[in-house]
Amino acid sequence: MRLVTVGALVAVALLTVATLAVAADPTALPAEVLEGGDLRSEGEGPGLVGNPLLILLAVAGLGLATAAVTALIVRLTQRD
Repeated sequence: MRLVTVGALVAVALLTVATLAVAADPTALPAEVLEGGDLRSEGEGPGLVGNPLLILLAVAGLGLATAAVTALIVRLTQRD
């Protein structure tokens, strides 16, 4: 019974997080605007898009969250 409750809570949490996702603006830019170079980077070069440190922290946080959820599930489903 506990496993079903935990599963339901995890499903609700995942659905809540999924609804918070925001997509980029899909409108196309005119060709004359694109002639100046890659607009995704701010003077850092064409290969660096986004903030690498923020991405690293997000990946580490996701790993820790996964480990915590896994430990919680193992502890709740452990047979004494």
